[in-house]
Amino acid sequence: MPAEHRGTRAGVTALWAACVAVVAATPIAGGIGSLAQPPDDRDTPASLGDAWGDLMSAAPAPGPTPSPRPTGDGEDVVRPGDRVVEADLLSASVPSLCGHPEGTLEDGLLPGLEEGVVWIFTTEFGSIPGGRAAYGPLGDGPDAGAAVAVYCDRGGVAWPESVVVYGPGPEYLGHVVLSDLAPGRQRVEWISISGRVVTVRFTDTYAADESGSRGRLDGTVELTLEDGDLVVGEPEFVDERPTAQEALRAAQAGDTDSLGAIATSDAAAELLRLVEEARAAVSSPTPGTETSPSPTPSGEPTPSGAPAHVLPPGELGVGECTSPLAGAPDGARATCTLVDSGGVVAHLHLNRLRFATWQLIEVGQPPSDLLAS
Repeated sequence: MPAEHRGTRAGVTALWAACVAVVAATPIAGGIGSLAQPPDDRDTPASLGDAWGDLMSAAPAPGPTPSPRPTGDGEDVVRPGDRVVEADLLSASVPSLCGHPEGTLEDGLLPGLEEGVVWIFTTEFGSIPGGRAAYGPLGDGPDAGAAVAVYCDRGGVAWPESVVVYGPGPEYLGHVVLSDLAPGRQRVEWISISGRVVTVRFTDTYAADESGSRGRLDGTVELTLEDGDLVVGEPEFVDERPTAQEALRAAQAGDTDSLGAIATSDAAAELLRLVEEARAAVSSPTPGTETSPSPTPSGEPTPSGAPAHVLPPGELGVGECTSPLAGAPDGARATCTLVDSGGVVAHLHLNRLRFATWQLIEVGQPPSDLLAS
């Protein structure tokens, strides 16, 4: 990039267009369902094209700036000049992020950087997309503050995003780097302010078996102001397991409507078949197989990957959930094992549809060495 374009909006736009073009032309080795994972190099974050291509294509329309709402008794009344507006955020001071020095934004961009960016993402019209910033009263006073997602990198690839909180002025009140909450290369999915609480939804937190550019965990965290200090609450995370468990419960109950809402028709039919097959095996056991499973200590996983508790004969359970295992179809983001008291019966392959929402897309047979004996 020419030196005169570094740190300018034109330079960033040109850099991002080049990154997106390179990423789009690069094949993904092994396919989505392969076991291969990107190298766990925390100093080399995810591809900028991957991260912002997804974000830009899914970004909602810009939301309106909130207006003052007198209550009649003086509580939460926002006076002119005592609130943060979008223009304030785009020219606010920012803390040191991604190893860059602190500084003051110009049109949402931190100027003067030799490589990389610190940036509040804006549309082609210069506005912050809906969900990337929120406005409302914070702390104990009537003033309306704001929280905004800030992107940064060291040149060409995406780092975990941060959320920065401001009061009128704008006055910097604090920030949180999302990867400080849990390992990952997180992106902000949505920010809102209600009841003086900032709620941040974010994606791409790593599960225990993950590294690289994408994570399976969707997270939510609340930020509050107490005596002028930013307090970060305990984050909550959601992965694919609740959907796998809900699908199995629906199949066991014969609730085809609930099952159809979270599974494809083929996956639902196969799961129903396996549930019926397991129950039929108990009612008509093969001679010589009428044995009880050995107990497993509570909280200890079984070698086969079955749940920690012992399943009664004829019952199925959801075992371990991981990144897609061998044989997973295209589009799968996770695989959970379906187990009985003897071990693995099948693989439940799931796809992430949107924030905290998964779908069972295939019920497949695992490799023969994982099958229940």
